[in-house]
Amino acid sequence: MHTRSTIKRMEELRRWIRKNKNATRKQFIAETGGTVGQYYKVRQKTGIAKKSKAVSDAMKRNAALRKQMANPNIQEQVVLKEQLALSDLDNATVKEEHVVEGTTPDFIWYEMDLVQNQLRSLIGRVAHVAKVSQSRDAEYKKMMRDLITENTELRVNNSSLRQQVAELTEMINGTPV
Repeated sequence: MHTRSTIKRMEELRRWIRKNKNATRKQFIAETGGTVGQYYKVRQKTGIAKKSKAVSDAMKRNAALRKQMANPNIQEQVVLKEQLALSDLDNATVKEEHVVEGTTPDFIWYEMDLVQNQLRSLIGRVAHVAKVSQSRDAEYKKMMRDLITENTELRVNNSSLRQQVAELTEMINGTPV
């Protein structure tokens, strides 16, 4: 179930994000008790989640240099390649400043292990339900066979009792019933 946070709560989270602009979502959750969705929503609303101007400028310079490299002048291309290499180094330094939370093989292994355990548990539960259903079906069929047998015996007994009553009535009254 999705519940909405109060305006007061969201403002409190915004203030925390503004004070801790470089905080990771784990820190946000631990210190504020917020959710991952709130973390990203608040960062977007405050403008912190937007692209870094330094990265955008570096990307524009890089694109302009690549466009100029299409020029047939070889000496100019050598200079442009050097500038492009320096530009790429600038991009690398800018990229190092940003925190990126990716997936590691350990995370994938851990999650897959959890999923496998849940699947094993579900398989066990399904097998248990199947076993119980089969045993109850067998009990039901046995009970039905027993009832049919008992019913047949009672009909035979009823038939023989009717025969005896008819004979006794004939003996007493002298006429057949």
